[in-house]
Amino acid sequence: MTNVFQKLFFGPTIAGIAILFIVSYLINNVSAQDGIPITCVPNNGVKFEGVDSDKLIVSQNNVPLAVVYVSGYMPRPPYDFKFFGPELCDRGANSILMIKGGFYRATFIKYFEPPTLGDETAFAGQN
Repeated sequence: MTNVFQKLFFGPTIAGIAILFIVSYLINNVSAQDGIPITCVPNNGVKFEGVDSDKLIVSQNNVPLAVVYVSGYMPRPPYDFKFFGPELCDRGANSILMIKGGFYRATFIKYFEPPTLGDETAFAGQN
């Protein structure tokens, strides 16, 4: 009877305790933000334009650079932007901006990919 008791309870108990220790370690020592780079766009020399209720387009010399997603719905245009650092980032203190007197946070910044030359011109130099 002792062997049956040990097989039923001792093995799963040790495995359960080991799993609890591993999960506890992961929760306390590994955060979701680790390894994710911060993306930023400069505030000077660029133009911010509201294009949707929660999106901004950042452009420089009329060339779109990036899309910035903001927390919450922005008020109706015209927009008045105020930044609190030299760049707008998707995390940290530099992610806070003011739009028409209300505080918002940049939650995601995605740069546009550079234009490609296409297949026809890409192979033209290879003779």
